[in-house]
Amino acid sequence: MEERNWWVAPGLGIGPLRFGTPRGELRAALGSCRPFRRGPDAVDLTDDYPDGVQLTCSPDEGLYCIEIHEPVGVHHLGVPLHGRARDVLAALRAAGVPVARDDSGWSVAGGAALLSVESGAVDIVTAYAPRRAGTRIEEFDAGPAAAPPLTSYTVRPGEGLTALALGTHRDEVRATRNGGVALVGYPAGDSFFDEGLTVGYDFAGLAERITVTRAGAVLLDGVNLLPSRPRTVADVRQALVAAGHEVAEEEAALLLPGTGVAVWTPRPGPSRQVCAVSLTRP
Repeated sequence: MEERNWWVAPGLGIGPLRFGTPRGELRAALGSCRPFRRGPDAVDLTDDYPDGVQLTCSPDEGLYCIEIHEPVGVHHLGVPLHGRARDVLAALRAAGVPVARDDSGWSVAGGAALLSVESGAVDIVTAYAPRRAGTRIEEFDAGPAAAPPLTSYTVRPGEGLTALALGTHRDEVRATRNGGVALVGYPAGDSFFDEGLTVGYDFAGLAERITVTRAGAVLLDGVNLLPSRPRTVADVRQALVAAGHEVAEEEAALLLPGTGVAVWTPRPGPSRQVCAVSLTRP
């Protein structure tokens, strides 16, 4: 790659990377990459390109997150966003650019870019599409009707799973579950760490996706969709087919068409361990 000279364009992207660009167009323009999930419950894959560029897209939004590691050649209003953090911050303030402390570093110009700092130096520059900018994380306590976490779940395609139904309002979900962390903004979601569950909500606050990342078993017709090692996603596929299920393969996922059930892996490949089971309405 040529020497980078990219500018942060608030609300638009960084350098030639523009929010809303479809994933296929980015891949065609940038070449080969290595897709991965940022976490076991991450709905969208992140494409890892050479030179520290990581891009996350969704099918409906296109590109919504740009992350640049070792951001040499990345600037904002003429200020290089690499080097010692105190020097970068001083230069931004001198240029009249607002900066504010963030959980993992510093927010620049009201969230146009986020600077992650390690060992006193800016090591990552991140930018989010406007719809996702400003999303924050909050902790919440267990609900009044919370019960001890379950160790296994039974999948009810199109409906949900044991003791947690799709379409349930966020307040009702929290009332019956243990405490966790909330993603406030877009997209909205709750992570219940003690139960290995993540629930995503629509704009009306209704559960539209349930993801299980940790359990003794997640059962569908006797097939454990979240097996422990050394079983792989290929083993799960074989068991589902033997049980009479139609199975479709997607990048880093198995889909059961017409059911809303998906089995995810952290990276593409049949030898990968299953990292999560996701349920939506068909």
